[in-house]
Amino acid sequence: MKITEIRLYLLSAPLDEPIGNALVFFASRQTLLVEIVAGGLSGWGEAWVGPATAAATIEHQLSRHLIGKDPTEIGALWQKMREANEGDAVMPAIAAVDMALHDLTARAWDMPLRKLLGGTRRDKVRAYASGPFFKPGGHPYRDFGRELDGYLKQGFQAFKLRSGYDPTDDVTAVMNARRQIGADADLMIDFNQSCTPRRSIATFADMEEARLLWVEEPVRPTDLAGYRLASSHIRTAIAGGEAIFNPAGFLPFLADGSMDVLQPDIAICGGLTGVSQVAALAAMYLRPVIPHVWGSTVNFHAALHLIATLPPHRAGGKDPYPYIEFDVGPNPLLDLAGRPQLDKDGMVSVPDRPGLGIDLKAADLEPYTTELRTIRA
Repeated sequence: MKITEIRLYLLSAPLDEPIGNALVFFASRQTLLVEIVAGGLSGWGEAWVGPATAAATIEHQLSRHLIGKDPTEIGALWQKMREANEGDAVMPAIAAVDMALHDLTARAWDMPLRKLLGGTRRDKVRAYASGPFFKPGGHPYRDFGRELDGYLKQGFQAFKLRSGYDPTDDVTAVMNARRQIGADADLMIDFNQSCTPRRSIATFADMEEARLLWVEEPVRPTDLAGYRLASSHIRTAIAGGEAIFNPAGFLPFLADGSMDVLQPDIAICGGLTGVSQVAALAAMYLRPVIPHVWGSTVNFHAALHLIATLPPHRAGGKDPYPYIEFDVGPNPLLDLAGRPQLDKDGMVSVPDRPGLGIDLKAADLEPYTTELRTIRA
């Protein structure tokens, strides 16, 4: 079996109204989906950071190492792509290719992706609602209560609020959310890199009674000293790492003891091969990995299968980690193969069909496809 074709789908899905975090608002969801074809089968991957740049990188730098090659030699192809391209900016493109190679190989071998990744530790995963989001024009937190009601009705029992826009409103929103979701639900906040260490520390101190499970990205992602300062004063777990492109980038935070929950994004940090390297590092330091999940249904299902293989960590939540991040904002790209469903306990089942376990077709992408590029020998 040889790779005969690579298809690059640049997607954009407009939203009815902008949403965002403390740093940025956006009016559409955009990503790159990569389809690799071999032996009458295909596999899907994704790069949602700089999708146009990732597409150009695959077309002009990576495809020469892929066309005509055996797609099941995933590790060798990953190393070849990495060795041939300097710097970490190439990692989202490698991630998309790597994800597609894993999906294709698991389909060729007629097994769920989780088996290819090492075997199943769990067939259901606790999902946390990643939302509500801020909205521009008026009070940014104005829909938090109404949207949390919606998440509760869907069956979520864990919630991650966006924070960092205004310290006083952050505290009010968190305390209100704790009363609304009840004492037993899991509650986390995400500062999205928007604060200085001292502001994160002071804001957390005023909301400590809410019993947060973790505080995410309290400072900028490269600020090791800031993570050290925040972790020495914030009494709950510190999470981060979604903006780290290189698996080795997690090592200073592990050695420093300043990051308790590692959140590499499979679509950013070198794909399933790259994030598996992060998981190996985390295992040496007995730290949990809970992948950051953004983009489309492809990245979501890649994370779901990886999470099914990871070791458990008891960290004070309703269940042992790992959980899966469930984007509850408006996102048509999460609906491409049917939106994942929660059971009555707020869990998501890991598909047992081959590969990612989703039936994705080019026709499903057509309403959102702004450009399609095809690479052949």
